[in-house]
Amino acid sequence: MTGRHLPVPVYGVSARVVVQDGRGPYAYIAADFEPPGPGGLTEVLNAVPARLLPAQYVSCVRAGIVRGLDGVAASVLLTDAGFHETDSSEYGYRLAGLDAGRAALVACGLLPPEEADSLRWADWPGRPRPWPGHNPRSDALVASAPAWCADFLPLSDGGRPAVVTPPGRGRKGRRRGPGGRA
Repeated sequence: MTGRHLPVPVYGVSARVVVQDGRGPYAYIAADFEPPGPGGLTEVLNAVPARLLPAQYVSCVRAGIVRGLDGVAASVLLTDAGFHETDSSEYGYRLAGLDAGRAALVACGLLPPEEADSLRWADWPGRPRPWPGHNPRSDALVASAPAWCADFLPLSDGGRPAVVTPPGRGRKGRRRGPGGRA
């Protein structure tokens, strides 16, 4: 994609790198992407205070965004960020920048919408969601198991769903009080 320019502005792109088990990188950035200025070069400007994005991570965000844009020129303004003293790392901010750059390309139409599925950390206004059904990859799922959608759920004679949850079982054994005593 070298030599191309971002055709339209994309505002409100964010990326939050979080590993659910509590270990691993953490990073959060939000940015606005616009077509490049008269020089036609990519520029990344930081408007985030140092208490939200320490200076040591700004270059990592820049490197990730440039890599994510893949040669497409754009003017990028970092508008918000998040930082964690223990879990933030250069790797996390590079991942966040990479996903934010790719998200901007998907949002402006330079990458196909299916590419949004691979962007685990990024979000932007108008992002296509994989459920229910407008994702090309989910068409096979809808065809093979349509019962997850309310439109396909048949009703029985009594107006209840055909799939009925079994009634709850009674308690086994005798009831115990606090401390395990009867």
